[in-house]
Amino acid sequence: MNRITHVLVVIVLVFCLSCAQKEGGTRFFWQISPEKQLFDLAEQQYQDAAYNEALSLYQEYLSQFPDTKLAPAALLKVGMISVYLEQYEKAISVFNRVQTIYPESPYAREAGVGKLAVYYKTGEYQQVTLYAGNVLAKPLAREQRIRVNLIVGDSYLAIKSPLEAYYVYLSAFKAANANEKNKVISRLKAAVSLMDASDLSNELVKLEGRPPGGYLMFQLGVHYMEEGYIGDAVTTFSSFLENYPHHENTGQAEKFIADLESSVSTDRHLIGCLLPMTGKYEKFGHQALEGIEFALTRFSRERGGPAIRILVKDTASDPLIAQKGLHELADSNVSAIIGPIATAKNVSIQAQALRIPMIALTQKPGVTEAGDYVFRNFLTPRMQIKTLVDYVTKTLKAKRFAILYPDESYGDIYMNIFWDEVMKAGCKVVGVEAYDPKKTDFAAPIKKLVGLYYDIPEDLVEEPSMIPQVCIGSEYPEVQDMVPDVSDILTGYSTGNWYDELMESIRISQLAAARKIEEEEGPKPIVDFDAVFIPDSPDKAGLIIPQLAYYDVNDVVLLGTNLWHSDKLIDMAKYHIQGAILPEGFFEQSITENVNRFVTGFKYIFGSTPGFIEAVSYDTAWILFDLVSRPDIRFRAQIKKELLTMEPFLGVTGTTVFDPNGEAVKDIYLLKVKGRRFVEITKRLTVNNME
Repeated sequence: MNRITHVLVVIVLVFCLSCAQKEGGTRFFWQISPEKQLFDLAEQQYQDAAYNEALSLYQEYLSQFPDTKLAPAALLKVGMISVYLEQYEKAISVFNRVQTIYPESPYAREAGVGKLAVYYKTGEYQQVTLYAGNVLAKPLAREQRIRVNLIVGDSYLAIKSPLEAYYVYLSAFKAANANEKNKVISRLKAAVSLMDASDLSNELVKLEGRPPGGYLMFQLGVHYMEEGYIGDAVTTFSSFLENYPHHENTGQAEKFIADLESSVSTDRHLIGCLLPMTGKYEKFGHQALEGIEFALTRFSRERGGPAIRILVKDTASDPLIAQKGLHELADSNVSAIIGPIATAKNVSIQAQALRIPMIALTQKPGVTEAGDYVFRNFLTPRMQIKTLVDYVTKTLKAKRFAILYPDESYGDIYMNIFWDEVMKAGCKVVGVEAYDPKKTDFAAPIKKLVGLYYDIPEDLVEEPSMIPQVCIGSEYPEVQDMVPDVSDILTGYSTGNWYDELMESIRISQLAAARKIEEEEGPKPIVDFDAVFIPDSPDKAGLIIPQLAYYDVNDVVLLGTNLWHSDKLIDMAKYHIQGAILPEGFFEQSITENVNRFVTGFKYIFGSTPGFIEAVSYDTAWILFDLVSRPDIRFRAQIKKELLTMEPFLGVTGTTVFDPNGEAVKDIYLLKVKGRRFVEITKRLTVNNME
């Protein structure tokens, strides 16, 4: 016999016994009315949290006694049990019935509170805030009003409106008795922790020392501390201790004051450098250090003021050694760190924990996710592609694109980013083909790209020339200007008899022309794109681009990444590469004065031409040197704050600022192939790297 059956048997027995009377007319306990007995049994099951059994009894009660005075109470309990059982649609339906049938009763007001609870549990937070006004307009009991305010406050927190949450929690706090205040105060603390400094200050003044002013003042001190306003933070925590000496946060406030005062010992003119001076990436480490040292030399000569120093720790291209170096720099009280390069992701979490501003020099994703003390100043794939797509779509008016990419990690990353950016620009990618990066014949993917992928008898197949064709005429003015210069044509050919090599090139051109005549009746390539993007090294791009021309993929703009910035690409692709466009983080031949001065001075000291690593390290160092030389910058937290809010810095790698996530937003270079050299496209576009 299950529990419900047992309960029903008890109901029947009680009902029968109630009909009997003791001699003399005296009624016993079991002679209470069946209506009351059934309701009491349901209430007992409800109190025991036996909700399924209680639900059956309440429903039985409503079936037998629908018009009694306890019917609204029974109906309300059905709705409340439905909430417990997560039967939310049923609960709303029942609460609506209570409000409709008994509109002016206390049960209707409780049903309104129940509906708010259901809206919150189902994630309808806006509905809670909208409907709460109707509920609070009724004459609620104190406990009901507190419950409503807690539900509404929780909903405001869920939609990230901490100030509104604070107001309704404060209302509940004022109405709560001593036992209820603890439940409310935990919510108040959550809202206060999310409020900004101006709201905290305003509300603190309104309270005039009344609770929960202590929580607001303590949180205001935390805000000042996190924002780098050390003096304001110490003052606020001191006032907190004076006004609220017995508050639960007094111990933490005392610790914060001690930490802030000890942070004054940070050597603000000492910059740490975490660089791979040995190991797999030592070449990059030495290049970065040269850029930093050159920045220090020029900054000290031009700015004067307090002597800025650098302290270098070798990461040895090893994550564990890099972490050890970080702690050594922290022990030396450096104010900020430049680097690391290869081990940045391993170190960033610890730099955040130590609250040391760190500007990493790496392309690896996810570095700045460690927190607000970690920054990155480097040329990223997204930065390159956004600059490239912005220019080609807005200035050149290209609308349709093709992608030919190596089937490997580098190619996959750039292909996906390029595709994303083209779509964001409102344009289309009409063809995408991958190729085996280990091969040198790219006929198959090119044919697929232009609709020529069909079987040809083997004896008619001719390998495409790996030697560039000599063009007598061209639609590119740059090429026409170059053709008469025979020495220009021959530059890049192998040493030997130049005449034989020239004749071989002409012969291959003639063979190609003959083949075109033979295939005149065959299908023509479908070149339905304005530009083709090839994210690969100059070695591979130099092989692919002539083969594109071989299959009549002409009159399209060639697009690449910064890897294309190599004379080898021009040597290999020659006239076919004319007009190609690529992004770059640094261009040593830039026409800008600051780049000319940088390159000239660097060559004079180090005897070599600087590249991107030297340039971006130089810019990064200059940004930090400029900050720590200011008399108002005394603490690491202030450096962090200033990096996030600094004016655009015009450096040799373009204009740089940092977004709220610590990522560099840079105005990078665009280059174009013209003749036998790369030239700067003078109109550079600001790249918003916040996506």
